[in-house]
Amino acid sequence: MTQPLVVLVEQFCQYQRKQRGKTEGGVRCYRWVLEQFLIFVRTRFGRLARVNDLTLPTLQMWMDDMAGCDLSLSSMRTRQSTLSSFCSWLVKRDVLPANPVARMDRPPHRSEPPRQVPTPELMDALIEAAKQRKRPRDIAIFLILRYSGMRRESVASLQVRHFDKGWGLRGVREKGGKTRDIPLPESVMLFVKTYVEQVVTREIGSIGPETPIFWSHWGRRNVGMSRAPMKGKNIWRLCKFYGRQIGYPMLKPHDLRHGVAMEVLERQHDLEQVRALLGHARIDTTQIYTQIRPSHLKQAVSFYEESAKRMLAS
Repeated sequence: MTQPLVVLVEQFCQYQRKQRGKTEGGVRCYRWVLEQFLIFVRTRFGRLARVNDLTLPTLQMWMDDMAGCDLSLSSMRTRQSTLSSFCSWLVKRDVLPANPVARMDRPPHRSEPPRQVPTPELMDALIEAAKQRKRPRDIAIFLILRYSGMRRESVASLQVRHFDKGWGLRGVREKGGKTRDIPLPESVMLFVKTYVEQVVTREIGSIGPETPIFWSHWGRRNVGMSRAPMKGKNIWRLCKFYGRQIGYPMLKPHDLRHGVAMEVLERQHDLEQVRALLGHARIDTTQIYTQIRPSHLKQAVSFYEESAKRMLAS
């Protein structure tokens, strides 16, 4: 029980990647959260964390410490859930006799509607800004985000083999290691196909099914130009850059996902279609988009305006 946790954390992350098929982004999240617990133990006890630190009192101290730092309920819930998965993995390997997190109170889950939902006009402006800068790669990225509601990590990981001209995207790897098919408008697919043939082929050379679609380019002193497949953080920075261009500096890639969900719901009035488009496993996750926003609430009582005017005029 005195085995150092840092070694087991790395083994757990390898398990999640190799045996559970988790995405790189998901594994990084697991590692980061568990490293926060290791830092807490080292700060509190002045030594490296060990297996026998995975006790109910120590874990509750960690939760109290996060509460004292005014962490949000959702963040505390996520971190507790990650530690619970880690402890369950240790139980299956006979390292722990039982999962101590199972005896803890769990922070409540409060589903709140997204605060920032870009309008269709704003999402279109994003594409127009990329067109004005004549950046085919950026146009292709924003077209996919705009018409699919995909997460940035999934867009960054797209390869040639994922594109199906008659459908859209096939076998795209998503959050949790799942894969699914995602429809796209035919005109968007035609643009992306042209981008691959004219831009990617010219820059990369010969391409095959496993060739990434989106690449980052940057220059380094005494080295010259470098190139590497894009990552989710590159798309995040791209959104921030273009958000400033169109006067919406707080824009994030996930906001576009919310925008697509709201637009489809308002046009189709079918929550199940929104759930399927976003790839939610449960319909209650999609329910947040049915909650009335303040602007809609204001519109709902707009019929009172004339009545109020007449009352005050008399």
